[in-house]
Amino acid sequence: MEEKQKGFWNVLKARWYQKGLKYSSLPKTALDIILPQTKDCKTFLDIGSGCGTFAIPLAKAGKKITAIDSSKAMIEILNEEIKKNKIKNIRTINAQWSNVKTNPHDAIICANVPELLKSEGFLKDISLFAKKAVFLIEGADPNADKFYYKELYPILFNKKFPPRSDYLKTYTTLHNLVIFANVNIIDYNFDQPFDDVKEAVEFWKEYLGIVTEEFDEKLKGFLEKKLEKTKNGLIARFKKKSAVIWWRKHD
Repeated sequence: MEEKQKGFWNVLKARWYQKGLKYSSLPKTALDIILPQTKDCKTFLDIGSGCGTFAIPLAKAGKKITAIDSSKAMIEILNEEIKKNKIKNIRTINAQWSNVKTNPHDAIICANVPELLKSEGFLKDISLFAKKAVFLIEGADPNADKFYYKELYPILFNKKFPPRSDYLKTYTTLHNLVIFANVNIIDYNFDQPFDDVKEAVEFWKEYLGIVTEEFDEKLKGFLEKKLEKTKNGLIARFKKKSAVIWWRKHD
């Protein structure tokens, strides 16, 4: 129970993310942009690597990866995947970026870590730390939905799901730092599978921060109508849009 309560990426969320990653087209879609720009890059520093969304396919593409994540649960899953797939070219570090001491790498990638991507200090640091290239991935569209929240917020909380900041703030900060980055907008699927509706209800409660049972029946009724039945259980279909923000050093 202690691990369940620690940080955003606790064991439950990390395992759900891993399950969803198997249905995601994000890695391939983003790497179709990244790999052609990094033919001369042998080493990658993946900051906020999670359970290997990019570290594993980059390693399979022949890159040498240092994967950093502050979530113990995520790094444990990544280590399991490294062992299972017999990958030799990923080194993992379970730590906050600010506490990490490592050598510069040819390229840096940081995907969907808002507390870092919104930090001017972090953006300055990585621009100096990368030898050849930097790639940042962040949501595009401040009015984008999340896990059907636009429908669920009025049902559960009697209010609208608020807009969220997106890549534009990061891009503006880079511009102010005289870093004129490229931007590629990508569309991808990130579907979430569940064994049954009970697991789906627990998923939404965990992400919504609901600890009581007062919304269980409303959630169950909503999800039974919303989720698609498969031979293995249920699946939530999500289409997402992100920005791949990138620049080469000394170009």
